[in-house]
Amino acid sequence: MKNLNKNIYRIMLFFFGVLFLYSCSENEDMVKQTRLFRPVLNKPLISIDNTIIVNMAKMKSAIAYKVEISRDTFKTVIKTYEGSSNEVVFDNLVWNASYQVRAIAFASDEQYNSKISELGDIKTQRFPSIMAIPVRSDVIDTGAKVHWATVDSGAEVTDIKVFAFEDELLQTPLASYPTTDDEKLNGEKIIYGLTPGTKYQIAIYSGSTVRGWEVYTTKDPLPTGPDVIDLRGTNDPSLLISTLASAPEASTIILDGNYTYNATGFSFSKSVTIKSGYSFVPGGAKIAVSSQFKFVENSNITSVVFDGVSLYQPLSPGTNPSGYLFSPDKSYTINELKFDNCRIYDFRGLMRSRSGTTGLLNNFIINNSIVTNIRDYSVLMNESTSGFNFGNILFKNSTLYKCQKFLVNKATTPVTSIKIEDCTFSEVVAAGANLFEFASNSTDGVFFTNTIISRGWDLSNTQVYAFNFVKSGTMAETSFIFTNTYDTSDTAYTVGPPSPINFRYSGTSTSLWEDYANGDFTFIDSGFGGLRDCGDPRWRL
Repeated sequence: MKNLNKNIYRIMLFFFGVLFLYSCSENEDMVKQTRLFRPVLNKPLISIDNTIIVNMAKMKSAIAYKVEISRDTFKTVIKTYEGSSNEVVFDNLVWNASYQVRAIAFASDEQYNSKISELGDIKTQRFPSIMAIPVRSDVIDTGAKVHWATVDSGAEVTDIKVFAFEDELLQTPLASYPTTDDEKLNGEKIIYGLTPGTKYQIAIYSGSTVRGWEVYTTKDPLPTGPDVIDLRGTNDPSLLISTLASAPEASTIILDGNYTYNATGFSFSKSVTIKSGYSFVPGGAKIAVSSQFKFVENSNITSVVFDGVSLYQPLSPGTNPSGYLFSPDKSYTINELKFDNCRIYDFRGLMRSRSGTTGLLNNFIINNSIVTNIRDYSVLMNESTSGFNFGNILFKNSTLYKCQKFLVNKATTPVTSIKIEDCTFSEVVAAGANLFEFASNSTDGVFFTNTIISRGWDLSNTQVYAFNFVKSGTMAETSFIFTNTYDTSDTAYTVGPPSPINFRYSGTSTSLWEDYANGDFTFIDSGFGGLRDCGDPRWRL
């Protein structure tokens, strides 16, 4: 019986041994038949001049790789490499252009090839150029200002050539403009004959050698028609006010972009758009507002729009502003008051609706504009405790700096919404002041999106920068929603935001921007997380 048990035990050991060996064999076969892993980068993608280098980790089981690059997320493939090397160089690419890179690893049996691996995006370098990058004031609807360095810049620039935007390799010029001796000396030439609303490649040459090129986009054509009043070509400072008085309802008044107009007081009673004509002068047509704008009593207006103009109070050197841009003192209703692509500066307040008024400003909009040196009063203020209110307030794609107060509303009923999108706020508001000073709430909430908020304005020069995000004890029923919004490390709150701001930048205003005190908000910290998607877009990379 004992021997029988031993034999049974031996048989069982043999049986389980066979199963174990079979199982190992099965696992080995399964490992051999596994699909290859997707390729990964051994080093980050590198661009040198107009070359991209792709260095992938070498895969033991891969017999070859295919690497592709594209500029439209692989709707089209620009170049392809197929071979055994895990390091691939793509050369002779377009300068200053973004490319996407992807790869696949090949197995000896194609059914086990890896899946496609997206390796990332990378931009080739800008061509080493003496040509200046164009700014908004360097283009009009039919012309462009081209400028370049003249000091220690080598051979003189002899020609300007215009190419279609699609002609990235600069093969077929649409037009050529030789430079004069004065233009060579000054490093600047204005060319005409371009089509409105069109992208071009414009290049500078020394003889047959290209010295640099940039993309220029001409502006859309100015409006025409019976409702357009064109004041271009007439340099009369008083012409704006007299034209406003006689203009029909819903007129568009086009100012000369090279001139300054005097606004000595006017009350609006009808819809109008005041638009700067194109010029190469930064800031467009200027309106010197020596006496504030108002609204006719009990007027009901669809819209008043300022487009592409500079609005300011004329000041003697060393004095502070004492007047307002708008200061209505009679009851009125207006659906929209809008400032688009404007520069607004040197006012005691931008929009002050005085006490005792009734009515509604339904939509207050500042878009693609710069507002600065607003003292004593606010960017937007309602002094009426009842009977008048704001509806929707929008700041978009704009920079506000050195504003003593921001939004003040004494109405006891809520506004509808407040939205601040893609904006740069620096020294808004004064130290100790309230960013939001409301007697009531915002029904839909307050929304900050893609915005940067910096420290308060130290008007007393005491190195105190803290301010109140909201006035203490107010706006308790208002939701504050922040999306991709930053404040800087030198931003301090006595009363903080009702909801947490998304990100705090670890550096100060000085380490983030080129010269914030003087309105240059160009990023200087390449490590800032919002370089490409935060703040006023004019400053982004």
